[in-house]
Amino acid sequence: MTESRNPMPTSGIAAPRTPVPVPAPAAPIGVSVPNVTVRGPEVPRNIEALDPVFTVSGLSVFYGDYEAVRGVDMTIGNREITAMIGPSGCGKSTVLRCFNRMNDLIPGARAAGKILYHDEDLYGEHVDPIEVRRRIGMVFQKPNPFPKSIYDNIAYGPRVNGVKGRMDDIVEEALTKAALWDEVKDKIKQNALSLSGGQQQRLCIARAIAVKPDVILMDEPCSALDPIATTKIEDLMQELSRDYTIVIVTHNMQQAARVSDRTAFFTAEVDHAGVRHGRLVEFDETSRIFTNPSDKRTEDYITGRFG
Repeated sequence: MTESRNPMPTSGIAAPRTPVPVPAPAAPIGVSVPNVTVRGPEVPRNIEALDPVFTVSGLSVFYGDYEAVRGVDMTIGNREITAMIGPSGCGKSTVLRCFNRMNDLIPGARAAGKILYHDEDLYGEHVDPIEVRRRIGMVFQKPNPFPKSIYDNIAYGPRVNGVKGRMDDIVEEALTKAALWDEVKDKIKQNALSLSGGQQQRLCIARAIAVKPDVILMDEPCSALDPIATTKIEDLMQELSRDYTIVIVTHNMQQAARVSDRTAFFTAEVDHAGVRHGRLVEFDETSRIFTNPSDKRTEDYITGRFG
């Protein structure tokens, strides 16, 4: 990987969209789908991303000899929000961690298949995992601010990367993008642990974007938050998608419907030997997943028959 951020072509990328109500038609396989408000393209598009950031082919993830996830193929588009949904234990977070090689830190974990990032093999021999994680940031399920000041939390990444000067501007810009500046600008030197849970999560998002990543991964970022804080994070995701590619794992199907452009449904299947493996069942535009899924397993999940 080169040191500079990959240029992002913008041709063919639709202007930012507002959520549009989508009525729930009768599903072709006989079960009505609950009414949801879906964020997504108003004009149908081909499922292939117009400007792919990640191209995943035949991805399987192993922990030792156990194949936790099997045979995933998907394309993540530039400046889109992609949601991964499915029951617990189906491999959503495992796949998410492959995108910035966080699984490398787990003893015995390995990935087979291929993940291309801007057409470069993310697991190539000469690729630096540290540089991968700088370009592809991550926000975890539970807010994890450092036990430092709000200012030092944001400045930490740029300092580690050797940025000198204009640190005040970097901190203010990151907090502004994370919709937190107005709430903390008068207490910027206070300990970050004094913030509310929702503020701490937005601080973690600000910390991630302070190093100017290309992609932001979010692993159930709202699961520990109240509804008001969740709404702020969802609004923030839609704002950030103007500048960043976002991939989110969520158990909240309504959240996936509200914020994402495309949705991937995973499930766990038991093979002939009685071993469970995570599988990608369906990947499509969010509006189609929630109103006209092509696989009955997807419909059964989103209508509450299982999961």
